[in-house]
Amino acid sequence: MKFPNKLDTSSKKFVCPNCNKKTFVRYLEVETLNYLAAEYGRCDRESECSYHKSPLIGKIGYSIPFLSLKSISDKAYKLTAENGTIHIVPKTVIMEQNENSCFIAEWFLKNSKLSYLTSECKIFEKDGKVNVFVPAEQKPKVIPDYHSIDLLDKLYCNDSNTDNFTEFLKTKFTDKEVFKMKQDYFISATNIPWDNSTVFWRIDNNETICCGKIMQYDKYTGRRIKQPNNRTTWIHKYYEPPSFKLSHCLFGLHLIAEDYSKIIAITESEKTAVIMSQFIPDYIWLATGGKGNLKLELLQPIKNRKIVLFPDKSEYNDWLNKATALNAKGYKISVSDILENTDYPNGFDLADLYLSLENE
Repeated sequence: MKFPNKLDTSSKKFVCPNCNKKTFVRYLEVETLNYLAAEYGRCDRESECSYHKSPLIGKIGYSIPFLSLKSISDKAYKLTAENGTIHIVPKTVIMEQNENSCFIAEWFLKNSKLSYLTSECKIFEKDGKVNVFVPAEQKPKVIPDYHSIDLLDKLYCNDSNTDNFTEFLKTKFTDKEVFKMKQDYFISATNIPWDNSTVFWRIDNNETICCGKIMQYDKYTGRRIKQPNNRTTWIHKYYEPPSFKLSHCLFGLHLIAEDYSKIIAITESEKTAVIMSQFIPDYIWLATGGKGNLKLELLQPIKNRKIVLFPDKSEYNDWLNKATALNAKGYKISVSDILENTDYPNGFDLADLYLSLENE
């Protein structure tokens, strides 16, 4: 098969659309040496990521084993898959037929319930040539565990525990405002493993409780306690069995259905998202929980929404590169530089800015 393009042989690297590391080599047009679309390229992290998407010529078909394939009209087959499920398949999408399998067009499979991603695939070119590719065996998907609503209720409704973050909020906002912030994000208190710690629950858009992050704050400054060690851990380590399989989502994701017209605002820290929800309620405020967590898989539930990123000071360029890669996949993301062009120290965030303005 001939390719009118090639991988860039220079040392220039881009942010990989899969793993978000700057290890992505893009494809070039041979004649013009212009880069193709940002999705086409290969990640150099072959063992950790292995993303590779090439601009292949021709139509892709995947091998689908069957128990039977019977014609039911001049336009369709009834395909009985190996697992016994029955599928109606247009004859026009059958690209090659064998005794116990057939190659079906990729575009049709994407919208069907047939399993195909680990199957052999072929590229059927216009000149009749066929190129065969065997995808690498995929690791079995780990099924995550989730927390029960009973555990959330137990901690959220336990009035005997107080957390330092809430106590800090009370010094900056009214009781009514603090109650709304706690209620919106289900901010809870626990004395495990540290007294007066805060639980930031991560609840997804299906209202599934994915995980809970425990953090300890100073009630006077609102800063995380990092000495003698960084006091951050996860709720499942203390309230769930050792076999618990952790899953993640964006903090605040459960709020996205409250108003589909609102813009989604994303910060790094949970604390910042909570505080900014009071200062700018016209946005729905979410958080990644870490500067490296701006990932495709976490943003998929909000792909069709308008998104504004508010990176901490010094993280603007990193989040801008990631937003550019995500926008090439159909996202609508802009990145605020409100902190980047200031004299504030690195790590200064949007909540720091608004709280400082309140004190002036």
